Amino acid sequence: MYALGFFFGGQRMVQNTPGQLIGPIAMVFGYIIDFIFNVIYSMTVYHSLGLSIILLTVIVRALMLPLAMKQQKSMTAMQKLAPEIDKIKKKYPNKDKESQQKMNAEIQKTYADNKVNPLGGCLPLFVQMPMFFGLSFIMNQSYLYVSRLGNLYSQISAYLIEHMPFETYIRTMNELAVPLTPDRMITNGEINLTVIPDVNRVLNVFGSSEWSILFERMPIQYLAGLEYLYNQKTAIETFFGISLIEASGLGWPGILIPILAVATAVLTSYLTTKVSVATDDRAKAQQKMMMVIMPIMMGAMTIGLPAGVGIFWITSSVFQVGQQVVLNRKSGIPLIPMKKGA
Repeated sequence: MYALGFFFGGQRMVQNTPGQLIGPIAMVFGYIIDFIFNVIYSMTVYHSLGLSIILLTVIVRALMLPLAMKQQKSMTAMQKLAPEIDKIKKKYPNKDKESQQKMNAEIQKTYADNKVNPLGGCLPLFVQMPMFFGLSFIMNQSYLYVSRLGNLYSQISAYLIEHMPFETYIRTMNELAVPLTPDRMITNGEINLTVIPDVNRVLNVFGSSEWSILFERMPIQYLAGLEYLYNQKTAIETFFGISLIEASGLGWPGILIPILAVATAVLTSYLTTKVSVATDDRAKAQQKMMMVIMPIMMGAMTIGLPAGVGIFWITSSVFQVGQQVVLNRKSGIPLIPMKKGA
C-alpha cells in the first residue's frame, strides 16, 4: 500500500481502491465524518478536520462501550477461573500430543461450564482494526469523502488550469506528476472539466516542495488567489501545525504523533493487563512482551500513516484509558497495587 519512502515520511503516493472489506467501512466513515465536519466547519475552519476525527473517534468508542463491558466481564471471569485452570495444567505435566489435547479439552469444558469465552477480550480489537485501516484510506484521500474539502480542491484545480499559462501548466505537471495530456485539458477552446478529478488526485499527494513550484510559476497577478485557496485547504487539513493527510514522519512537529501513540498504548496495555489472565511464567513473559511490542508497533505504524490516523488512535487510546480506569474500579481492581502493610 505504501512505498518505503512514504513509510519513513517521504512523498505520499496515490492509494489503490480500499478493497471489499475496508471499502464499505471507509464509505460509512466517510458519510459520518462529512456530517461531523460540516457541523464543526460551521463553527470554525481552523483544525476542522482534526476536530472531526476526534469527535468521530469519541462517537465510535462510545458505541463500542457494550463490547468493552463484555470484554471486562470476560477477562474478570477468566481471572477468577485462573487458579482452576492452573490446577488443570498441573494435572498434565507431560508435553506429548495426547496429554495436551486432554488438557485443552478440559480447559475448554471449564470455560464452557462457567459460560466464559476466552476470546471475548479480543473482540474490541478485531472491531477496531478494520476501522483503523478504513480511516487510513479516508485520510489519504480525504477530499473524496469531505464534500467541502473536495469542492475546495476542485476550485484550486480549475484555478490552476485557468490562470497558469497553458504551456507552463503542462510542463510543471509533467515534471511533478504527469497526470494529463494537453489534448485532454482543452476542448474547443474551453477547459475540459472532466480533467478536474485527475488534477485533484495529483494535488492531494503534493508536498510543500511541489506547492512551492506551483507558486513560483503562477503569474504574479493570480498568485494571491492561489494562496488564498491554498491557505483555506491548509487551515482545514492542518491540526496544530501537523498535516493530517501526510505521514507523521520523524520530523517536527509530526513526530509528536508516534510519541503520543506509543505513550497512550503503553498506558492502555498497563491498565488492560491488570485484568488479563497469566497463569504461568511463560504466559506472564508473553504478556510483558506484548506490553512492549504493541506500543512499538503502533509507533512504527503511525510514523508512516497519515497523521489523521494517528489522531484517531491517540484519541481512541485516551478514551480507552479513562474507560479502563472506570471499569477497573467497578471490578474492584486498584489503579496502583497497594503495598503490603499499607
